[in-house]
Amino acid sequence: MKYALLGFGISNKEILKYLLKKGESVFVSDQNKLNEIDRKFLIENNVDFEELGHTEKILESDVILVSPGIHFENPLIEKARKLGITIDTEISFCTNEFKKLGWNPIIIAVTGSVGKSTTVSMIHHVLNKHSRSLLAGNIGIPVATLLNGNLRADYLILEVSSFQLYWSKFFKPNISVILNIYPNHLNWHPNMEHYVDSKFKIAKFQEKEDIFIYNPDDPYIIKNLNLVQSKKIPFKKALRLDELPEHLRYKQTLENVAATQTVIETLGFEFRIDYLQDFEKLPHRMEFVAEINGIKFFNDSKATNAIAVIRAIENFDENLHLIMAGIGKREDYSDLVKVLEKHVKTLAVVGPIIEDLKPYLEKENISFFEFKSLGEAVEELFSIAEKGDVIMLSPGGASFDAFKNFEDRGEYFKQIVMQLKEGKS
Repeated sequence: MKYALLGFGISNKEILKYLLKKGESVFVSDQNKLNEIDRKFLIENNVDFEELGHTEKILESDVILVSPGIHFENPLIEKARKLGITIDTEISFCTNEFKKLGWNPIIIAVTGSVGKSTTVSMIHHVLNKHSRSLLAGNIGIPVATLLNGNLRADYLILEVSSFQLYWSKFFKPNISVILNIYPNHLNWHPNMEHYVDSKFKIAKFQEKEDIFIYNPDDPYIIKNLNLVQSKKIPFKKALRLDELPEHLRYKQTLENVAATQTVIETLGFEFRIDYLQDFEKLPHRMEFVAEINGIKFFNDSKATNAIAVIRAIENFDENLHLIMAGIGKREDYSDLVKVLEKHVKTLAVVGPIIEDLKPYLEKENISFFEFKSLGEAVEELFSIAEKGDVIMLSPGGASFDAFKNFEDRGEYFKQIVMQLKEGKS
């Protein structure tokens, strides 16, 4: 069997190691220049490769494993399909290989536009109080790492993105969860229908004995329930905000907890709210950074779309100074602008997202400040904020204009705040 790896990111690197152990023939194709470590590994293992672009050499394979970020209209993929070459990606390839290795965990897969990482982490945390589970997927732990190690458990919890689902050939979790669907990634998906179809692929191959857990208040989900053949279970948002552990008392957490409770109880285990007392909140999600002169700073760098920003803003009254930044995703900002008008004292914008936002802001006569850097924005907002105010980074855009990822952006923001606390500019 000949394999081609289209894209050589962290997941395909792990898959390569696995395929080499099996003695398979592998060709690596990456659109970027490979670093010296990767190049050395490929040469030492006699792996043929190309860089700085993809060529028709990938068409000499039997299977092409696609990195999720590869665009769905890639012309080489279209040619491959016409030639009958199998197209697949990490999540479906790996879960199929697990069975060949004799491992058949109960797979719980979670997708949604916002809240995926927190929810899978919460499910993992509570489930481990009853049994043993492993966590992987879009949360930053490649599923493929489990092919190369000896880690095994009864349950495997996966965070999956619309890109991963789009490219998956046959992905059949025992329990699938869709938290919510909002306009997102429309710079990749051509329209909402395409995006929604990708999300619902999480349940496409499920059978009647499988389970689909969903948000009953989401119109996109309700409209498409006819696509689901498995048993449908809505999650109930029965808890009040003041019932949550203090460190989790943010409005968006209620949805995460509701989904978690439904998954845990569907598996036949007990869910208690005190199980979340020792749950560590993920960084860069409504993360309290510091208080300086009575002004609180929050890092919400993970908020990379409009709805995530809206949900963050709604945790505050009218004392909020907001920083938006990064690269926009061709979203409709009409709802966001209404929330900005109601809750935000000052809006600072950094980066190319201003081009997407400006028409909406100007239409509603919402004033804003534009800055060249995150540092400038923080310092200016700190100079005008008053005691009792909040300064929050909730970007609403991707980070790639200035940072490697949202984590780097959040860490940089925290460093700026800590320098202010030390009295440094």
